[in-house]
Amino acid sequence: MRHLKLQLPRATGGAALLACGAVFGQSVDSGAPEEVASTLREIVVTGARASLASAQDIKREKLEIMDAVQADDIQKLPDVSVAEALQRVTGVQLARDRGDGTGLTIRGLGLTETTLNGREIFTAGTGRGLEFADLPAELVAGMDVYKTASADHIEGGLGGRIDLRTRRPFDFKRREVAITARQVQGGLVDKSSGQFSLLLSDRWNISGAGEFGALLSVSRQKRAWREDQKTTGNPVARTAIFPGQTVYVPSGTTETTSLGDRERTGGSLVLQWRPRHNLELYAEGFATMFRTRQNSYQINALSSSTFAAGSAALFPGTSDVQRITWTNAPVSVLSFARDTLDRTQQGALGGVWTGEKLTLRGDLSMTRSLNTLFFSGLTLSTTAANFSQDLSSTIPSTSITGTNLLDPASYKVSGVAYRANRIEGRLPAMRLDADYSVADSWVQTLSTGLRWSERRASNYPGLIVGDASVSGISAADRSGASVANPYPDYFSGSTSIGNYLVADLSGARDAASLRTAYGVSSALPSAGSALGVWDIRERTLAVYGMATFKLPDWPLDGNMGLRFVHTGAMVSGAQSDPSSGGVLPINSHSDSNDALPSMNLRYQLARGWTLRAAASRTITRPDFNQLSPSLTLVPNSINPLQNQGSAGNPDLQPIRANHLDFAVERYVDRNTAYSATLFWKRVTGFVTSVSAPEVINGVTYQVTRPQNSLPADIRGAELAYQHFYEGLPAWLRGLGMQANYTLVDSQTVYPVLGGASAPLQNLSRNSFNLVGMLDRGPVSARIAYNWRSRFLSGVTQIVGVGGLPIYTRAYGWLDASLTYRMSEKVSFTLAGTNLLRTVRSSYYGSTTRPQSSWTNDTQVYLTAAVRF
Repeated sequence: MRHLKLQLPRATGGAALLACGAVFGQSVDSGAPEEVASTLREIVVTGARASLASAQDIKREKLEIMDAVQADDIQKLPDVSVAEALQRVTGVQLARDRGDGTGLTIRGLGLTETTLNGREIFTAGTGRGLEFADLPAELVAGMDVYKTASADHIEGGLGGRIDLRTRRPFDFKRREVAITARQVQGGLVDKSSGQFSLLLSDRWNISGAGEFGALLSVSRQKRAWREDQKTTGNPVARTAIFPGQTVYVPSGTTETTSLGDRERTGGSLVLQWRPRHNLELYAEGFATMFRTRQNSYQINALSSSTFAAGSAALFPGTSDVQRITWTNAPVSVLSFARDTLDRTQQGALGGVWTGEKLTLRGDLSMTRSLNTLFFSGLTLSTTAANFSQDLSSTIPSTSITGTNLLDPASYKVSGVAYRANRIEGRLPAMRLDADYSVADSWVQTLSTGLRWSERRASNYPGLIVGDASVSGISAADRSGASVANPYPDYFSGSTSIGNYLVADLSGARDAASLRTAYGVSSALPSAGSALGVWDIRERTLAVYGMATFKLPDWPLDGNMGLRFVHTGAMVSGAQSDPSSGGVLPINSHSDSNDALPSMNLRYQLARGWTLRAAASRTITRPDFNQLSPSLTLVPNSINPLQNQGSAGNPDLQPIRANHLDFAVERYVDRNTAYSATLFWKRVTGFVTSVSAPEVINGVTYQVTRPQNSLPADIRGAELAYQHFYEGLPAWLRGLGMQANYTLVDSQTVYPVLGGASAPLQNLSRNSFNLVGMLDRGPVSARIAYNWRSRFLSGVTQIVGVGGLPIYTRAYGWLDASLTYRMSEKVSFTLAGTNLLRTVRSSYYGSTTRPQSSWTNDTQVYLTAAVRF
């Protein structure tokens, strides 16, 4: 068997990049090539353990506290996106969107700085960061998750920094060709799709011109998906249910089946040229596109003013209604197409020159990103004779009787819906860095650098709302326009409405024709309200100085430095003028200066034992939609009580945090390590959302606005363990385990909750990962369980009820894979995700007030990988 010898940078432990597809070795950390060059070692890669060992090496040798995820030579878990590959890193938590991982947080903070080969990269949208679900895992050679900062790190990561490293042609000693083909079957959607990836890399010695290398990597993933969601309406105070008593009833139910295709496509082209041994030049191009095509069928049944006598009952000891049957309840069915697109591109030119003592690096890049939304559908309305709700189970039971919901004559067409949105972002950036090696001194390296960037984000022409009402037409008047719900098996295992009439969505993506078909003569609008348009620019200039040191008579080394950042921000938008009823433009400008010190210390306590300490200050600015002064209103034509609005706040201050970390790490051998870390963060200016009713042009909307909160403390601990058990009997050899646990305690004040304290949003107090591993001969298997405890997913203000927190219940996620390696060049993998068919559920403050439940596909993957 031919071994692949790779030059690996110093590196870290954590979860293995159980990336989809063949692996092609380990890339050098292009964000710091001069540092890597001085610490390379030759490692013989022979399988999964080598990938884990390489990640462990990175963790041990980096000065910062961090974890790494490395690409493996064969898929070990079905992590098709970068988000999936990161979910098993200690301290990382994910949310779920249509079954994919999203909403990544590090130690409870989602404000992370993301870099690609050391350069900032992002997904256009209302936020600032990268949507990790957009990137195919095959394009990434490794990921470094930094928990502590150094002065040479780009500012902006309140939670931490994640550097994605792509492959380069000089990572390989010779030509490399690798191909993977995968078929994925969705259990709930009952549909299969194909996926494919290709890597081509070669290098040449050109007489008189040095060495040249080229690499092309492409990936295309298509996945059919389905998600069922049942949402119980918010609590409403009623006094007529039980005479003389105020009780709280749900405002109704919303039951949605959504399905479609998600297409994740990406590519990377890298050219490297080494004209002399001490000079390397490169050109890189990277692009990714993530498209979601969705059809949804949604029934909405609302509480009414009347109910069946004797049908109401309360949860014992509460004022919350447990079950009730409403009579003459309003019902609407919204059938809609909802398509989204994320597209991100980055190009870069740069080089590294290494002298006897001085190393210079330069990098010039341009990043562009686009996010679009298309929404179009039809609403049918009717009245249910009896609508029953029973909230006693985790997934509430619902039913409608006395009305035939499959009879077209019982429905009227009440409206056509149309929404469109477009957000663009661009970021030119330039960076120059220098390292100077100091001889005969405890200071080993002096580093300095300069970075300039100009980030722009715009949502012009704003959120376009083209909803139009329809009258005088019943569903029976349009032959073939409505059909029986094709997915009556809604939320398997629960009692739900299921059988009802829906609109045929075959023509929904031609929004103009859909309007015409139902008698709407007005043209589709081409722009949204001026109140919803924003444009934001930020110019940043950062300089830093840093010293890397090692004490001569002590086993102590580290770095310390200072980064100074000047930011000039310009925010443009509009706001309403109460005196005239018109719209006034807003243009604001602000400047801020921040000094960000940092220090990382590493003490070699004994052979295999390492102690670490780190302190730093970080800063990030609020998301773009939070800074915008614009007001976006989304009326609900079916239920005006659900009219929504959102507005930003250009007076928001940057979010700043002080960090303190202590860690102890034990490295037994190349496959065995365990560690414990304590961390503390003091966050000032954390942005929270306040939701309250506002009357705008005579109409009441529930409007959400951001504001800086009082300081918040985040404290926690991390435990990590990795080991292959070599001393077992022969028939058990090859077994191993990875495990990690994170405890995060956080509290902040929420004005919408009356000044009460609650945890930071989307942060579980407890989370753990457990990965069982088997590597024996040609067989490799993995089974991974990821679990997180209850977390606060939002806060809301409800008229007549007050402020309520929204909690998501604890849940776990199980993935597994089995790989057979026919040879070093050919392998086959059978894998599955969401094997437990996890149901996620949330509630309003109390379990007697359920909010939503979601269930997703179990996905089964069959992969063939070839390299030659």
